[in-house]
Amino acid sequence: MEVEGFDDDFFCSVFDYLTSHEFATKTFLTKCMRHRKIWLQKISQG
Repeated sequence: MEVEGFDDDFFCSVFDYLTSHEFATKTFLTKCMRHRKIWLQKISQG
């Protein structure tokens, strides 16, 4: 997945989070790309 504005370190952290939270992963994967970007932006802001 390529999304502008996020670096590899951030994506590694997201991957680690999603691999340890099965429900969050399933929810993330059901979102359209626009909503995934919104979710990533919220996560990146803390």
